[in-house]
Amino acid sequence: MKISWGYTAWLAVSGLVCAAMTIFAASAYVTLDVDQARAPVHGPVHYGLLVAHIFTGTVAVLAGVSQFWPGLRARHPRVHRVMGRVYFAAVLPSSVLGVVCAQLSLAGLASQAPLTVLSVLWFVSAVVGLRTARRRQFGAHRIWMIRGFALTGAAVTGRLWGLLLGGLLPEADGLLVLASANWLALVLNLLVAEWWIQSRGYTRALPSSALRPSISSRSAQSSASVA
Repeated sequence: MKISWGYTAWLAVSGLVCAAMTIFAASAYVTLDVDQARAPVHGPVHYGLLVAHIFTGTVAVLAGVSQFWPGLRARHPRVHRVMGRVYFAAVLPSSVLGVVCAQLSLAGLASQAPLTVLSVLWFVSAVVGLRTARRRQFGAHRIWMIRGFALTGAAVTGRLWGLLLGGLLPEADGLLVLASANWLALVLNLLVAEWWIQSRGYTRALPSSALRPSISSRSAQSSASVA
């Protein structure tokens, strides 16, 4: 499929925005100073779990962005596989830590509910994406990775929604703004991902283009044996 310059430019800009915002958000935790934490924490243990979640999530965003670059899989399949392994190695622990940190959140249910749902779906998408890759079901793998990165990117769009809602509703309750931003990031990211999957026709493709032997060849072999 020929990739247009507009598509490449859009990917480059959105990728840079994701990377920049993620690195900026993580920068407050580089010093490992609990007093610099942007979210209130119970103590050193909670802070340590939060830092681990944030840094593994940062790796997931940076590795995930690279996977969408046009031509990477075709021209540099080794790099694609390595970065995919890095992505999974980051998402799986980060999503589990996300569930734990959500339960420890001092913001209460308003913060706990969307972050818990997000983390669970994030974990599931990574497990299914990894399983389909190992089974060489690359069509299904691509679909689940789009869904998975939509959830990965919710950390970025959630902050954008928070800034937008905070600017539009300066008098609104902070917890309401936080909860609304988190839910909007989760739901809208998934909706955009599903729109992208359907509009690109990925669900109409074969489950895998690299099965050995292919589905068609196995069918032909079965028909020959029956005959």
